[in-house]
Amino acid sequence: MKIEVWTDIMCPYCHIGKTHYEKALRQFNHADEVQLEWKAYQLNADLPDQGRGIPVRQYLTEIAGFPEENMNRMFEGIKRLADDAGIPFALNDAIAANTRDAHRLIKLAAKKNLDSLVLSKLSKAYFEEGKDYSDWKLLMNIGVECGLDEEEIQHMLESDDYQYEIKQDMQEAANLGFDTVPTFLIDRRQAIIGSEPVDLFLKVLNKAYNDWKTRTDNMTFSGPEVTKGKSCNADGICEI
Repeated sequence: MKIEVWTDIMCPYCHIGKTHYEKALRQFNHADEVQLEWKAYQLNADLPDQGRGIPVRQYLTEIAGFPEENMNRMFEGIKRLADDAGIPFALNDAIAANTRDAHRLIKLAAKKNLDSLVLSKLSKAYFEEGKDYSDWKLLMNIGVECGLDEEEIQHMLESDDYQYEIKQDMQEAANLGFDTVPTFLIDRRQAIIGSEPVDLFLKVLNKAYNDWKTRTDNMTFSGPEVTKGKSCNADGICEI
């Protein structure tokens, strides 16, 4: 059963949603039959790259035009979710930067089935440690720490590798009608948008698996059944 996940490093709900999904998967009796693919999504492709990111609070107020009082409410809500998930919260000190090179590193890591690990390290650097995930030195350190070859990472960073694949992922999301992250698309029949609780992830996984196992060729399909939680939209604004 294939699961495709559209995610962006600068989306805090993506980090929380990934944590919830992985906890649910550990309780899912058929996890060995799951084929997972991480898809790239950029909430703001115009942000500066190569370690020139800006404080996320400055980004939200000055660039995204998000009122400070709403931002504080949003951060309070995200912190509650992070606390419940057991995730350290440092979003107040986070850096907003271009996620293109981070996504390219994840694509490179996927060749060795290390993409989930690299994504976790990148998300932790952003959400928990306030680091600039666009900095090439950080990307190099994370990649090598996860088991990638240093020269291969350097070659990727200095090239255009995987930029086309990132555009393809985003176009596919648009074709499917998704414009928020995280989006978990399970067997193309069930969609979870946002950081839903662990028990809901498990419930949807079981339903999708049963449908996948019992489906026949003559069954009609009108589009995925969507369950929606907290997510971030294409403007980089996260729900409160």
